[in-house]
Amino acid sequence: MVAVLTALYIAANAVPIDAFIGGAGFITAGIILLPVISRIVRPWEALIVAVVAPLGLFVFQLSVVPVFGFYGMLIPASAIVLGSLGFYKSYLIPTAYIAFGAVWYLLFSNGIPIWLIPYFVAVFLAVLNQVRPFARGTKAEVVLYSFLVTMCELVTMNIGSISVLKLPGALWTIITPFMFVERTVAVIGATSVLVALIRVKQVLRVGEI
Repeated sequence: MVAVLTALYIAANAVPIDAFIGGAGFITAGIILLPVISRIVRPWEALIVAVVAPLGLFVFQLSVVPVFGFYGMLIPASAIVLGSLGFYKSYLIPTAYIAFGAVWYLLFSNGIPIWLIPYFVAVFLAVLNQVRPFARGTKAEVVLYSFLVTMCELVTMNIGSISVLKLPGALWTIITPFMFVERTVAVIGATSVLVALIRVKQVLRVGEI
């Protein structure tokens, strides 16, 4: 399963969805698979995928790697590991990372505050889930999970855009609408796949998902 998911993720990153202008180059179908992979694999398996899959991106120069270089490998790796820890341990783990990313953006980007709307929504929903937990496997819970994972990827990408690419503050205004669209595509796509897998998990002999 780990080998199949790793190969599938590498292949998905050869399929472009959109160009993140001024940011991370091509946004690929890989953003849809990140929440799927991190939910299926357990934390120790996630570490393996988080090492091997980015190496595949680096070898074939796919997705964000041509823009970020070696740092680009951390972008999917962070989402895979944090997503798996979130599902199997606590959703507060990816939520804390998202909050950290929001602080980093405020301190160093000189960008517009609107960019942080999905950050605040993700943190709010995660806190709400702690107060009144969504039932595991329901659409609401799967949407929350997919949202948290795709936001973890965005946080690592943003940190790199600020600290590695050193994007000027004014550019965040231009790329904000594209980010909203891309994160929406990621959440809807990942949720659709995960809901379908949950319905047939007994047939596929997949464990907890």
